Amino acid sequence: MRGFAIPFAAGVLALSFNPSAMAQVSGEGGPIRVKADRSEVLERQSRVILIDNVDITQGDARLRADRVTLNYGPGGGTTTSGLGSGFGDIKTMTAQGRVFYVTPDLKATGDNGVYNAETDTITLTGNVVLVRGEDVGKGERLTMQLEAGRTVLDGKDGEQVNLVIIPGEDAGE
Repeated sequence: MRGFAIPFAAGVLALSFNPSAMAQVSGEGGPIRVKADRSEVLERQSRVILIDNVDITQGDARLRADRVTLNYGPGGGTTTSGLGSGFGDIKTMTAQGRVFYVTPDLKATGDNGVYNAETDTITLTGNVVLVRGEDVGKGERLTMQLEAGRTVLDGKDGEQVNLVIIPGEDAGE
């Protein structure tokens, strides 16, 4: 069952402090709220690091992790000021340690997570659990190709993916 595609809907997991950027935590758009015990802005590297108790929300989507690193592309075309304002759009976002992502449609957890804006892909690794409704999938690597609407859950080397699928009452219709 390695590589078994699970038909779970995937939300969008990117982050941008630039309101005109394509990447978002939520497909709804709107203001992004970030909380962390500490933040570091590395302007020369176009990087922002959020450290300890990171909690990012936008609309009805939420991302929590121990540490989140945002890597920006070239830019500076934003009209906003403040944290990360001189950077372009997010290229990648890496979440480390107790990663928790939730939308109204799904809950996903893992040890690490990466969002790649170029491929519009979210990858969670390490003790991954994906929940949609009453359905649960467990594995080692979860890849969500957002635009394609494709979700793949892989097991650890030599191990299978574990799935519990609860059919709905109207499944026979």
